[in-house]
Amino acid sequence: MMRMTILAGWLLCMVLSAPATATELASPSTLEKSLAELNEALKSDFDLSLLPELRALRRDAHDIDALEIVAQTLLLEGQVRQQYGDYQQSLVLHNDALQLAIQRKDLALMAQSRLAIARLEMDLERYNYAQRSLDDVQQLIEQLDNHFQKTPYVAQQLLLQHRLWQGYLYVLLGSYHQAVATLRTDGLVVTGAPELRDTLLLARAWALLKLGRYQQAQPILNQVAQSNMLVRNQRMRLRFKLLQSMVWLQSGDFQQTLDTAMPALMETFATRFLDEQAELQFVMSNAYVQMGDYQQAHLYLKRYALTKDALNFQKRNNKLLQLESQYALATQKQQLSLLEKDNALQAQEIFRHQQILENTRLAQQRGALLLILAVALLGFLYWRWQNKRYLSLLEEEVKQRTAELDERNRQLQALSYSDSLTGLHNRHYFFSEADKLLAHTHGTSQSTIFCLIDIDHFKQINDSYGHAVGDQVLQQFAQLVRLQLREQDVLIRWGGEEFLLVMPDTDVSQAQPLIERIRHVVMQALFGSDAQRLMCTCSLGFAPYPLRLSNGQPLDWEQVLELADNCLYQAKHGGRDAWVGLNPPAQPLAMSFEQLQQNMEAFTVSSTQLAG
Repeated sequence: MMRMTILAGWLLCMVLSAPATATELASPSTLEKSLAELNEALKSDFDLSLLPELRALRRDAHDIDALEIVAQTLLLEGQVRQQYGDYQQSLVLHNDALQLAIQRKDLALMAQSRLAIARLEMDLERYNYAQRSLDDVQQLIEQLDNHFQKTPYVAQQLLLQHRLWQGYLYVLLGSYHQAVATLRTDGLVVTGAPELRDTLLLARAWALLKLGRYQQAQPILNQVAQSNMLVRNQRMRLRFKLLQSMVWLQSGDFQQTLDTAMPALMETFATRFLDEQAELQFVMSNAYVQMGDYQQAHLYLKRYALTKDALNFQKRNNKLLQLESQYALATQKQQLSLLEKDNALQAQEIFRHQQILENTRLAQQRGALLLILAVALLGFLYWRWQNKRYLSLLEEEVKQRTAELDERNRQLQALSYSDSLTGLHNRHYFFSEADKLLAHTHGTSQSTIFCLIDIDHFKQINDSYGHAVGDQVLQQFAQLVRLQLREQDVLIRWGGEEFLLVMPDTDVSQAQPLIERIRHVVMQALFGSDAQRLMCTCSLGFAPYPLRLSNGQPLDWEQVLELADNCLYQAKHGGRDAWVGLNPPAQPLAMSFEQLQQNMEAFTVSSTQLAG
């Protein structure tokens, strides 16, 4: 209905402007009205069908140089694309809006762009970058308060949005007490934006429920229950029902929990809201456990695990890897563009040399006509010798330039496969070369060990000493581990403070001494600079590939990596500074992959067991 209203308004404007000239442009007030209507329509749901209208509005605004409206349409389209997982294009649109805001020196628009980038970074689980963007927003709001006293409403809206997303980030980081303190509503006066206040209240209720304080969360949910936002926005309605079911669960009313969660769960099917679907399944599983219906509890717990696996797969492959590929491709395109310009200049230079040669040949021919036949013949032979010599030099130069181009192409490939901080191979390299690295394991008795290594308490190092020291620790850690490895071992920076060690032609018994040596060397080493020395420990989890189960077919390497990740989790959960490895029997295990995940402890070996 909203889209029909917008289209009808535009058609009316076209009819009324028919007698005018063909070059007449829309007025800024008309464009602002259309922008407000589109913004209102997007509050209900991020509908992809609105993208053509947004682009048409952006073209009209660009024609009259209304850059603020152009930036607003960029932000709205970026939010729509973000909701549907197109993070690469969303980041480009948000950055374009930020550049326009900087060009206009519009502090409010800069703050809105930074907020949009912070929300995108949270979806990508890049929480450090999200916090930096939120810090920038706080500084921009302070500048608005100090220098633009005539815009209190804009500053109030930005302050409310900053408080909402700062609290949301604390919830994602597990800092629930900080989230509750940030999402406070006492003394808050909100005018013209009830949906923002209701969203903030839901986030505060979520943080309170994470702390088990359902008595304080229930009045907040009652306050939001009659909100128009729950009628218009499907996702917020599902989030409200999820929080209400959590209140019933914590208060002990398990039947009411199921009655609230079941319709909400049915509503999530055939939607993109997998987070809410997984949380609802987990709440229902807990309710069934409390009611003693363990069969239903197991069923919904299994569905919860499958949904979380789908979410993790989506985040790993469609978010983080997509951004890593985006930055690598952007670098490659930039360098290829420079190479293309260089080649074009070389082609022009060769063409100029050819023209010089042609002109020289014609001059020699005209001079030869005035000479006697003998002199003409000698001159012609001399010219031919010079011509061949010069062409030979040009051919040699072309070969040299071609070799340089090949070398630069090889350098580009090496850049896309390398981690710029540690110099190790990166995740992109492993996914591209995994089949080659594992090809020798098929049809042989030897196995390949996948070992995930994680630096313990690395976030505390960044928080306490700064990111510069954190980067230095990562570099020193990578160099220290690499010195302990064999020639055939491959060390890969997997992401953040996590590394992947691939050990070909190695069984579990051979891997244990090497992994223990890595743990022991890291524990005794000193990191940082001479002015600031600190000690670190690491946790390790490993599993062998190939690994066969009851059906006789080997698990693929992604599943073996998941088992190694589970071992790493056990090592960290057991106190860190330890390793845990999967040591299955030689014959295939008579169980499925899910059963193996649930009973891994029966087949693991750890550093604590060996020490005991």
